[in-house]
Order: sequence, then structure tokens, then C-alpha cells
Amino acid sequence: MRKIYINAGHLAYSPGGVYKGRREHSDVLRFSSLLERELKKEGISAVLYEGPLGEGFNENDIILSFHRDSNMKKEESHGAYVTLPADADASVQYDAFRLMSGLCSDGGFKYRGVHTYTKKCPHKSICKTGTPFTFVFTLGFMDNYRDNDILDNKSPSLIRELAGCLKEIEKEAENENNS
Repeated sequence: MRKIYINAGHLAYSPGGVYKGRREHSDVLRFSSLLERELKKEGISAVLYEGPLGEGFNENDIILSFHRDSNMKKEESHGAYVTLPADADASVQYDAFRLMSGLCSDGGFKYRGVHTYTKKCPHKSICKTGTPFTFVFTLGFMDNYRDNDILDNKSPSLIRELAGCLKEIEKEAENENNS
């Protein structure tokens, strides 16, 4: 069975975005830790790690990397989106859409789309993992009160939804391998 690696973007000493006392790394580490716990409770092999994406993954491993965004404009932008490797095929794009539905359901984040990597993407390491199943999620905008409220108060329900989607994806992959 393949592993799911959960990457809490950035590090404590390199926290990513900072906005009014919020630290990107703290937000995504809390979310990632809860997701790892939920997946393990569901019997799914999940590993939490911090730091940059890199090499050393098996080609069928799933990598979920979590970040936050900011635009520093006065609450204008909000919502979540996911970025995939440029060569992601239709099935990976479909899985990304399904995972995003977990983050955007039930009063969750506003859906901002499934995107493929371009040179403008700040997460260039998405190309180094060696697996097409690399999903770089942006969990809303740090400078948006609605997104912060969702992350602070709805994470448990969003994580259950996300874990349910991952369980379905894993079950389908297992059935495909057994046929």
C-alpha cells in the first residue's frame, strides 16, 4: 500500500507568511497534525513531515502539502485552491477536485480551483517529488478573516471530509490494483 505524506509547509524558524500574529507554519502544522491523526484512525498509512518538498518518494505515494496565501489587500481574496504537477493526468486532476470538495463543503473554504504548476507558482519543489500524486493545497488567505475563522473553527469537520475523500481514493486504487 502506498503512503500518504502530509507536509506542513515551512518550518518553525522559517514560518512562511506572518500576518497580525498568525504564522503560516503554525496554521498548517496544526491542520496537518489533525489530518494525520484522522487518517491513522481510519487505518490509512500517513506520515507527517515538516520542511520543503524534495526527492525520495515512491512514484505512487501521495503527497499533501499545505500552505496559506496572502495578498495584503484588505480582505479582498479568500478561498482554497490546489496546485498539481504540470504533467498531472486527468485522474490526478479528478482526485484533486474530489479533495477540494472536502475542503470546500459544509461551510468550508470558497472553491478557487485546481491548478497545474507554472513558473509563477511559488512552490517550485512540486516538480522534485517524483510522484504525480503531489497536491499543494492553499488553505485560504491569512489576511482574510473568513478564511481564518474557517481554519480556526471548522478544521475538524473539513479534516473528516478530506480523510473520507482520501479513504475513497485509496479504496479505488486498491480495487484497481487487485483487478
